[in-house]
Amino acid sequence: MGKKISVSIIFFTIILLLFLTIVPAAAAATTTSDKYVATTADGVELAMKRYRPDQKAGFRKHGQPVILMPGIMSNSNYFDIYTPAGKTYNVQLPSPLPTWAKHDRYIKKDPMRYFSMAHYLWTQGYDVWVANYRGQGRDPYMSGGATGYSLDDCGIYDVPAIVEKVYEVTKKHPIWMGHSMGSSMANIYLQGAKYGEGENPHVISDPALAAERNGGNGKQSLKALVYLDGPMGTAGGPAIDMPAYWELLNCPWYVDFRFLLSLIGDSMGVPTYFLDQISWFFFQMLGCPDLGILNVIFLANPNNFEPNVMTYMLTYGIDGTSTRSFAQLQEAHVHHKFREDYLNGPENASVVVPPVPAAGDGYYYYSDNLSKITLPAMVIADDTCDLTMPEDIHNFYLWKGRNPVDVFMRVPDTAHADIVCGLKGPSEIWPEINKWVKKLPRQK
Repeated sequence: MGKKISVSIIFFTIILLLFLTIVPAAAAATTTSDKYVATTADGVELAMKRYRPDQKAGFRKHGQPVILMPGIMSNSNYFDIYTPAGKTYNVQLPSPLPTWAKHDRYIKKDPMRYFSMAHYLWTQGYDVWVANYRGQGRDPYMSGGATGYSLDDCGIYDVPAIVEKVYEVTKKHPIWMGHSMGSSMANIYLQGAKYGEGENPHVISDPALAAERNGGNGKQSLKALVYLDGPMGTAGGPAIDMPAYWELLNCPWYVDFRFLLSLIGDSMGVPTYFLDQISWFFFQMLGCPDLGILNVIFLANPNNFEPNVMTYMLTYGIDGTSTRSFAQLQEAHVHHKFREDYLNGPENASVVVPPVPAAGDGYYYYSDNLSKITLPAMVIADDTCDLTMPEDIHNFYLWKGRNPVDVFMRVPDTAHADIVCGLKGPSEIWPEINKWVKKLPRQK
């Protein structure tokens, strides 16, 4: 009898020890932070989020990592849509829902997640990462470096740090999925761009870096590129090509809209949506397919936008930008060429108005070196001439280094802002991305 009691006590003790060991470990696993920090070569800390719908859900640690990157003046909330604490959105979901969303308990609890590209990819088994360039993001995912940075800085410093961090954690080469400027940054990165050394501050292309980044085996290698309406030197946006305008953008400073939009964004969403809808209605009555010059103001097709999502974007998805980044983008609109910042180099210190592109002018032209990008690419264009031109997006597809699995997709009845999070995203665009990725060759 005594032996039985002793054995029982020992057995109970073992079970208790296991319980005390496993339960805290499991609890720790469910509360592991989803925030990561990538530090750039010039010392800027970038905020990254590894997606999961709540703290009890797991990360897709064994899935294909994907990096979702936003455009200029926006942040990672563009891809990570949900109802923030204390908010209420009366979302009207389409009926019937796509098969993937019908029985999703997270969408049932919070219908806003239906419009989250990050959530869709997570449901499909991808290891999803969203990140913010320098100067972008909302707490607690706010990156540092809100200064007078250029687009070159983002492509040359930020993208390598983000890619390396994902590879460091997952030990897999990620797929880059960028919207607007997020695609343009991949163009800079995949050309092996870096700053020259010594007396040459101009951007140069390093063939070794380009080879590694385009499907190599190193820590900076990418597996593929999904190009979501990214400009390379469009003819669409109006720029005020006058000295006074360029003088205004000449000083390298950061313009921050976050505080203002956090106060008024909720009240702007529905009026903006209906103003956009009324504008489209009257222009179409006049025989115009879209808003013409007004497209650059709205950047959205209201027929493809849920009004609550527009409210969310105005409140949480828009940040600020550097004057130098904006000037560089605007200069691409004026001259239909995307090049390094036209102030780079001591010979350009006194430049105010960007010079007309010319052979041998000393600048590096990203839009002239697309053949260096050989990574498999799915190129997606909206159907409206707004901030971007569909033909320009198609030109990227035609001019990049050819890969046998490259595809081009133009989505009818869409515009620049809603190409990612509009009504056609969950039902048409994201599933096509998923199908394409599944067909990619296995990684080396």
